[in-house]
Amino acid sequence: MPERVETNVSPTLSAKALGSSCPPRTVIPPPSTVSLLSFSFPPRKFIILGLSVVGIAGIYVLVKKGKLTLPRTSTLRSWKFPNFDLRQYLPHLRLQPTLSASEKSNSLHFGQLKFGYQDVFDVESAITGFGSQDWEQTHAPATQTAVAIGRILQSGAACTGKQTMDEFGLSMFGRNKRDGIAENPVVPKYFAGGAASGSGVAVASNTCDFALALDTIGGVRNPASFCGIFGYRASHEAISTVGVTPVSPSLDAVGVLSRDVHVLHQVVKLLLQQPDLERGLPSSVLVADDCFSQSSISTVRTADLIARAVSETLGRSLVHHVNLGALIASSVPTLRNFLMEEERLLKQDTSRYTTFDGLRDAMLLILRGEFRDKHRKWFKDVDPELSSDVDVRVKFAMAPYIDGLHKMALKIKEETRAAMNEILLMDSLLVMPSTPSLPPLKEAKGKELEIFESRALSMLSLASMSGCCQVTVPLGSARGIPISVSVLARHGGDMFLLESLMELNARIQMEVDVLRQIKPSVKDNHIIARNSVLQEISPDLKTGKRRRPTT
Repeated sequence: MPERVETNVSPTLSAKALGSSCPPRTVIPPPSTVSLLSFSFPPRKFIILGLSVVGIAGIYVLVKKGKLTLPRTSTLRSWKFPNFDLRQYLPHLRLQPTLSASEKSNSLHFGQLKFGYQDVFDVESAITGFGSQDWEQTHAPATQTAVAIGRILQSGAACTGKQTMDEFGLSMFGRNKRDGIAENPVVPKYFAGGAASGSGVAVASNTCDFALALDTIGGVRNPASFCGIFGYRASHEAISTVGVTPVSPSLDAVGVLSRDVHVLHQVVKLLLQQPDLERGLPSSVLVADDCFSQSSISTVRTADLIARAVSETLGRSLVHHVNLGALIASSVPTLRNFLMEEERLLKQDTSRYTTFDGLRDAMLLILRGEFRDKHRKWFKDVDPELSSDVDVRVKFAMAPYIDGLHKMALKIKEETRAAMNEILLMDSLLVMPSTPSLPPLKEAKGKELEIFESRALSMLSLASMSGCCQVTVPLGSARGIPISVSVLARHGGDMFLLESLMELNARIQMEVDVLRQIKPSVKDNHIIARNSVLQEISPDLKTGKRRRPTT
């Protein structure tokens, strides 16, 4: 079933209803009302007596010598002269000067933007459905609007309505029992990703300029990667989750999806409510070589591309290649004990686990416990009918869990945040894959999807467990299928991350354009990607010996 994107907007979706007025929109006068006399020319340099041929030649000479410039607000289209095109006489006049990244972002107006929101955000007088028809039928309308939605509405942006999601935010392929499988507008044969499947589809299909969604274990980053758009996950608790239906409170973070990095920057800046500060550029950019070695997408189109963009923009000396798994394992001592206990208590073979496999299991235990605590009573009372993959996750969450392992998982989360903040310090960025391979085909089933999900969650777990901010950056496509990378900054470094991306993105897209002219590598073939066997040697967490991990 095609993705359903609701566009009916409740009358309460207005800034007026929230008790504040929208900022006035900038009104640009029609071209016929703009006068040349409104320009402020230095009197000692040039005096306009009339626009004769001599006068035009005088303007040309002064512009060529750099003694005359026009304000940025002026354009030659505003000069109304019958049957006369002034541009042919002023070839050196810069009528639309190149704006810096920050200037372009500041030039955007929210009144010109449209947004939607995932079905976890409360809007006054509307029912929050949590992706479930049973949930929607058993809950009353919200009495208040979520804080994040309220801030966007007060900015003047127009709301296109609520967007569908995977049931309870527990899937990652865009499947919903009521609404069917979300259709990826870029590559319809492939999954659109989840849990914010509807938000990713709406933004990628140009239904709205941006969308607000919840990222718990990849709910924003995953559909952004699958649909070829930007997907930002905020630092944990950096953006208010008041009025958002929780999945797992200690992992939940508000996210934003957008096609345009400037829109993304503007929205995040508004949501963070931080004062304007002078932020420097990154002092180092770390490339996680061990993570890229586990990805079946060519590093020429991912890690190497980002390294070239950083080298050309900020300098070659800023790029450093690291073994991220080893760095984290050395700073998260509880992780080794956790895997030993997991093997002993759950009879689960962890001998071939990587650092990120351990983080994934700890993350899922935390998700399981917190989802159970929040929603156990409702599931017991209602006993909803669920899609097969969500039903398995809910039953797993509702089953009794081992308290000792859960406490160790929470300890791992604390240690991982401290470790990542130490690795990234105040002004470093980390580059790693968004997903382990290209998105799966919608016809894929069973074990194939389980393997992809397991590997994907291993990579997505780092930001969720550390609370770091992360943004998925689209890098064009391989054989027509979107590919991307993720860039992380320390917890609380959200504006630093976005402003650094603003500086780098132009060069990144230039590198993407260059690679479009190159024949894709055979490694980019999706069949190879889904069935690749990892060959990179990595250390065993418990024994310290070198071994070959498996998928």
